[in-house]
Amino acid sequence: MTSSGSSLYNPFAGPDPANIRDINIHDRVPVVLDATDATYFAWKTYFSLLFRENNLVDHVDGSVDSRAMVGDSEWTAIDATLIRWFFTTISKDPFHTVVSDGDDARIVWVKLNGLFTDNKLLRRVFCSRNF
Repeated sequence: MTSSGSSLYNPFAGPDPANIRDINIHDRVPVVLDATDATYFAWKTYFSLLFRENNLVDHVDGSVDSRAMVGDSEWTAIDATLIRWFFTTISKDPFHTVVSDGDDARIVWVKLNGLFTDNKLLRRVFCSRNF
C-alpha cells in the first residue's frame, strides 16, 4: 500500500498481454503433444498450471464468452497468444486436425482435449492414420 492508502495492485485487472506474450512457452510446456496418449496428460497438466499461474483460466474454461470480448484488445491479444502457444506445442497431425480460422482459445483447447477424451473411435482412427 502507498502512503495515500491506495494500492498499486488492482485485483480486477486482467493479466498484461505483453507479459503473457513474452512467456517462453517451450520452457513452461516442455512437451510436444502428438497423436498418441503418451504426451497428452503431461501437455495438459503443464498448460493447466500455466493458466492458473497467470490468471488465464477464463480463456479456456467457458466462463467468459469470447464473442462478448471482441472489442477488448487486451483480451483478444491474450487469446491470440494462447492459440499460438497451442499451435507451437503440438505436432503437425493434431495441428491439421484442429486448426480452423476464427477459433478462439477455448474452442482450440476443447478441440485438442477432445482428440484424447471425447470420442474414442475418432481418436483411434486419427492415431491409426499416423502409424
